[in-house]
Order: sequence, then structure tokens, then C-alpha cells
Amino acid sequence: MPHNHKLDHEGDGHQREVRSGTRGRVGRAAIMLTGTAALALTAATPAFAASGEHAIVRHQRPAITLVAITPSPHDVSGAGGVFNVDLALLARNATGNRELSAANGYKPGISTAPAIGHPDPFAPGLVVLLSTTPQAAGGPHANLAGVFQLTDVASSHGLAQVFADWEVGKPGAFGTGTTTTLTAYLVRGTAPGTVTGSEKPISNVVKETFTIGS
Repeated sequence: MPHNHKLDHEGDGHQREVRSGTRGRVGRAAIMLTGTAALALTAATPAFAASGEHAIVRHQRPAITLVAITPSPHDVSGAGGVFNVDLALLARNATGNRELSAANGYKPGISTAPAIGHPDPFAPGLVVLLSTTPQAAGGPHANLAGVFQLTDVASSHGLAQVFADWEVGKPGAFGTGTTTTLTAYLVRGTAPGTVTGSEKPISNVVKETFTIGS
């Protein structure tokens, strides 16, 4: 599946993108990720120093930026209750590279046994929540990273990139014509199956509200 998006973001996970071509469902059906994304990161936030008795204040961004490629905020995503979630994890520095390394479990792969409430075997620190996850499937605190089917890795200008892709396989499982909120972030080590609120993100936290297409 080609990642033919150019993303210009500011470390907050929100897209400012120019799309070239379309996302091919044929590519996903062929179970392919290529990782040939062109991703442009803006410069790091400068430090702001105050005079007098005020201390120097530094706004430090995390070493990893998480970007929701799809869906976008306020999108109507998919049709018939079937939609796609496509995430990019982007290292910003050497610390991010270490976190997203193969030694920490980040590698290309196709999940053969996707399951709700489990970590992604190829992106183990990923946490993904949907507010409309039914209680029978674990409810809105169930980690959905374990149902992501495809993971790919790449490198751009010496910085690691990980792409994770999920095509909802059961129409209407999370609603049809329903507004839902996607929450996604990365934790160190292996993500929990159920989020308790005690997690410590090592990336920005993406929150996007969109409508599942009917």
C-alpha cells in the first residue's frame, strides 16, 4: 500500500497534507505497505527565555510524533460501517530512533491473528482507542492496536518511521453513521490491552473526532 502523502505537521499529530493520488484499497487487499512516504517535519520549537526572576521555559516535544493519516478530523470515513485507520510514528531524533528500533519490536509484518485488547505484535507500544468500541468487545478503553493488520518501517533523513494500518473488517462493528473519537499514542515497552489512565505516553496524543460512513 503506497503511502503517497506529503505531511507537514507541527508535532501535534494533526495533518497538514498534500495528497498525491489516492489510497488504494487494492493495495491493502494485496496486503502491502511500501513505506515510501514523503514526510516533512517542521523545525523543533525554540526555547523561550524570560528576563528577571522568571526561569527559562522550554517547550520540549516528545521524541516521537504520531500522525493520523486517516481519518482526518471531522471526516466522514468509509462507507457501510467499514473504514480505515492509518497511523505514522515518526522519530524526531536519536531517542526516537531507539524507541522505534527493531530491538524494541518495531518491524514490518502482517498480523495473522488480530485481536482487540492486545498489543500490535509489530508496533508493541501503540495504543489506539475508539469511543464507540462496544462493551462486548471491551468498551472504549480496549486497546485496538492488536487488530491492525499491516505494519511497515522506513527511514527518512536518518529518522525512523513506522506505519500501522487497520481496515475494519466487520461492517458496523463500531457504528454506522456514528460519530466516534479516535485516540492514539505510543508508550514505552508493551502497551496494555486495556487502558487504565496510568499510561505515560512517549509521543504526542492524537484525538480526532470523525463520522463512520453509512
